[in-house]
Amino acid sequence: MKRTKVINNSRIIREIWIRRETSRVEIARLLDLDKSTISLAVNNLIEKGMIVETAEGHSGPQGGRRPVFIKLNKTYGSVLGIEFRPGSYTAILVDMEGEILATRIGKFSMQGFSFTGSLLDVLNGLVKELTSFGPQLLGIGVGLSGVVNAQVGIIKYSEPFGITSDYNFHKEISSHFDIPVFVENDANACIWGELAFHRRKELRDFMFLLLEFRDFDPQKDTVCNRIGIGMGFVINGNVHYGSEYSAGEFRSILRNKESVGQLSLSEEDHAKLDVDPQVMERFLRELFAHVGLIVNTLNLSHIILGGAFEQLGDYAKDILEEEIKKNWPYPYSYEIKQNIWYSSFGERAVAFGSAGMVLNALFGDQEVLEGTSHTLNLRNSLMVF
Repeated sequence: MKRTKVINNSRIIREIWIRRETSRVEIARLLDLDKSTISLAVNNLIEKGMIVETAEGHSGPQGGRRPVFIKLNKTYGSVLGIEFRPGSYTAILVDMEGEILATRIGKFSMQGFSFTGSLLDVLNGLVKELTSFGPQLLGIGVGLSGVVNAQVGIIKYSEPFGITSDYNFHKEISSHFDIPVFVENDANACIWGELAFHRRKELRDFMFLLLEFRDFDPQKDTVCNRIGIGMGFVINGNVHYGSEYSAGEFRSILRNKESVGQLSLSEEDHAKLDVDPQVMERFLRELFAHVGLIVNTLNLSHIILGGAFEQLGDYAKDILEEEIKKNWPYPYSYEIKQNIWYSSFGERAVAFGSAGMVLNALFGDQEVLEGTSHTLNLRNSLMVF
């Protein structure tokens, strides 16, 4: 297939995906392409089963032929999103529109195995099991805590998984599969989920704040560090990675030599977090004071809370609004709480987001969608719509 045709097909199917349902005429207008070019490409995509015709619309004021609406064939394929945490994983299989086909939660143990061996064991087991659910598996997205260069598939650093130097995920993991397998930082994965599955919302400048409460086993863990905090940013319509891909890695300026984890909390504080309301409030105020500074300094429009924040309800929102207002010297012209959202995906936000990242990449490059390009450099496909 000529490269021009590939590019046009990619633009067309991406437009259909973004708009959910549209027509040939509308696509031609939006992409400034000839109607015959659109018709030829759309008919080709229908023959391949990627899109389907739905219903006829109304004629225009001058009469004429009624437009035929088209949309993605959501059963054409599926994608798998997985969050790996120390000790466990959450996996979600979704169709082309993001509807859940299957969910799996299991143990992820590295005892006696390398990181590579453990990861491959889980991935191979999931692929073998979930491919029986129907739609062909088109790609896999992996989200985990750490500094990740998603554009080339390198985990630069991850304390929870003991990675202290560049780990070539593409070579060690992706190369074992005949479909694309991508990796992303957990908070950034959540951003892709919000963008991919709510793609008509005007989210141009926002942050995603991920909170995870980790299990603590006194027989295995020497230090009680029960909190994992991640931040992800979209600035002017682009996911912001930073010069060393560590944007969003967070540590409180209030930490001292007695502190454990990312905040100033002591080990004793961590142990009492879910039973002592005063410790919980101190934790939230310290975290949200930092968030308020970032939100106001960067003039972000929204804050999306994901992971364990949902357990805290409006209590967390109230404190966050207070800390944002406390940090700002001018009046706010709106109620801040209306721009503080909970993620639609709750504690499955990372797994959902990893699936969303894959869909975004697939609909950015026709060769990947058709399975002919498995060594994709994500630099051109990880984009905001």
